[in-house]
Amino acid sequence: METTQPPGQIDARSAFLEEKAFKSRTVLIFGTITDATAAEAARRLIALDAESAEPIDMIVSSPGGHLESGDTIHDLIRFIRAPVRMIGSGWVGSAATHVYLAAPRERRFVLLSTGAVNSRA
Repeated sequence: METTQPPGQIDARSAFLEEKAFKSRTVLIFGTITDATAAEAARRLIALDAESAEPIDMIVSSPGGHLESGDTIHDLIRFIRAPVRMIGSGWVGSAATHVYLAAPRERRFVLLSTGAVNSRA
């Protein structure tokens, strides 16, 4: 039998993982990019930037999605003072390529099995 939590409550494991992600200064972009994805990424980037100017790692594994939402993430990466190291993993396509390209070339990395495509090419 499944148990559900009241809305707004985070289980202990999720809270632990959120704390570790924040302390490691890592932002994850996984799945389709939507306005909700952009809002969550914006909150995390702004919070980490407010905490310090130390580098932030962003891991992107996304087939793409809503282009303007990707552009919002792209613009915020370029706006904040903390440098962002971009790590492509899995698939980086369409709107996700805009996010990925927000970091300067010297701060862009791809993992071994990463594929990429840009539908605007």
